[in-house]
Amino acid sequence: MIIKQVIDVDSNSASSIRSLLELAYDGDFSAEDWEHTLGGQYFIGFLDETIIAHGSVISRSMYINEKALTVGYVEAIAVLPSYWRQGFGTQLMEHITLFCYNNYELSMLSTDEKKFYEKLGWQQFRGESFVRNGKFDVRTVEEDDGLMLFFGKNCGLGEIQRAVCQPRSGDDW
Repeated sequence: MIIKQVIDVDSNSASSIRSLLELAYDGDFSAEDWEHTLGGQYFIGFLDETIIAHGSVISRSMYINEKALTVGYVEAIAVLPSYWRQGFGTQLMEHITLFCYNNYELSMLSTDEKKFYEKLGWQQFRGESFVRNGKFDVRTVEEDDGLMLFFGKNCGLGEIQRAVCQPRSGDDW
């Protein structure tokens, strides 16, 4: 598999990626989920001329332990189901993890597949998560267990006890 890192995708590639995500997420990939993938770095895995894998990293403004920080937020990691369990997801995430390491103090993602990410150096988030609602932070207890983090090469952060994201359509995290 060849992985290309791009800032923008053409309409044909976007259509292929959208189809891949629909298949990989078994129809549970919403319009809001798609919006969350836009505006960052795309990582697209090609086998011959076919797009078989996708992931994106979006820069998100957050407050980490009360410090304003731009976090690399990983979205829409997927491999076409016919290529599952062949190492393509790992290869894709190795590229994404290296990008996060070199470009962000901290990166985060939300997942139910923790063991997959742990083998690549991602850690379980052990703090408390919130979403900023105007001037107030609203606790998002239900999100804590799914959040993972990865420290970049220039990270000066200690233990992450509190993470506050900005609201967005669909899932905030």
